[in-house]
Amino acid sequence: MKKLGIIGGLGPMATAYFMRRIIEMTDAPTDQDNIEMVIFNTPSIPDRTGFILGNSTESPLPKIVELAHKLERENVDYIAMPCITAHFFHDQIADSVFVPVSNGIRETADYLAERGIKRVGIMATDGTKSMHLFDSVFKDYDITCIYPDNECQKLVMSIIYDDIKAGRKVAMKEFELIKNQLLEMGAEVILLGCTELSIVKRDHNIGDKVLDVIDVLAQDCVKKCAKLRPEYEELITK
Repeated sequence: MKKLGIIGGLGPMATAYFMRRIIEMTDAPTDQDNIEMVIFNTPSIPDRTGFILGNSTESPLPKIVELAHKLERENVDYIAMPCITAHFFHDQIADSVFVPVSNGIRETADYLAERGIKRVGIMATDGTKSMHLFDSVFKDYDITCIYPDNECQKLVMSIIYDDIKAGRKVAMKEFELIKNQLLEMGAEVILLGCTELSIVKRDHNIGDKVLDVIDVLAQDCVKKCAKLRPEYEELITK
């Protein structure tokens, strides 16, 4: 059994849900068959979107790298970071340690490509969108990324920051508006491309044709560290 290290707190609720999904997906008849995890829940890490967009001069990278080093000293076999915007720094983090670091964006591209999906609607932060984090990887798979218009993108950010991060109830009417717009623009699947949006899926019926990036990340970690329950091979909602 391999040991998993998690760079968490980005944000805290998404980290807690990520751990839950790993446990749910693991084929573990006993406690002892579950994955051993070392989790650093560190919400003090500076905001990733603010730094990427130039609204803050405080880089989150030094703290994230420090946590990666601490996990390495804990002898973990694999490191995951349940924050997609922070994947902007993935290569620098991966280069700083000898332990493999999961790339949730590439794992998502692999998952979509295996199922022949070519057009994906993306709900993500402004930072993820502006730095083309999904586009830069998905283009290698001939997958087109579709984003909401400016008004709906503002709604995405409001759901992430004003609702989920603030611990408030999510405005599902706005979520449905964004989802329907992306489907009308030709998306075959809607990707919850920010781990905060996973909380919407946790608490509400979000309908079909939705893929949660935190599920892809959790599935990857389970496959790398233990055994996946067969029912979690398919992750797109139906």
